[in-house]
Amino acid sequence: MADKLYASWASGYAAFPETAGLRTFRQGFGVTFTIPAGRAEWIHLPVPTPVIVGNDRANLEKVIVLYHARQNNELIEVHVFDGPRRISKFSGMRFTGDHSQGVEGGLSPKNVFVVRQPDIAFGIGVTLLVSNTSRTTDSEFFISSFGGDFFHTL
Repeated sequence: MADKLYASWASGYAAFPETAGLRTFRQGFGVTFTIPAGRAEWIHLPVPTPVIVGNDRANLEKVIVLYHARQNNELIEVHVFDGPRRISKFSGMRFTGDHSQGVEGGLSPKNVFVVRQPDIAFGIGVTLLVSNTSRTTDSEFFISSFGGDFFHTL
């Protein structure tokens, strides 16, 4: 038996804000959220999850979020959930700039988050905390796509 990779992705326009009424602009190539001045907002990303393949539970290797933190926005936290259970948390970040064009490599990519969680039971949700550091100007956070790399032993 060998580990088989299963990558599962969704378009950015499947993302949604936690705050009802947050200005959201969906297009065929992604979604743009307008974060009000001086606020932080949670954005949720449902990752299509191959929980069981061939009687084998999925192992989540990593999640990837292709995003562009425009103007004064910063990505400051990423939480990964398996159904109701948080399985990973990345904090203390202040990621800015355009990371929406592809999966980054190297020693410190800003859009790849290594999780390494065996036995996924329910479904993966990724939650982003985005902060607008300006006290006077709204700014935009764009997501083009997001997904995860899963392994199954088949």
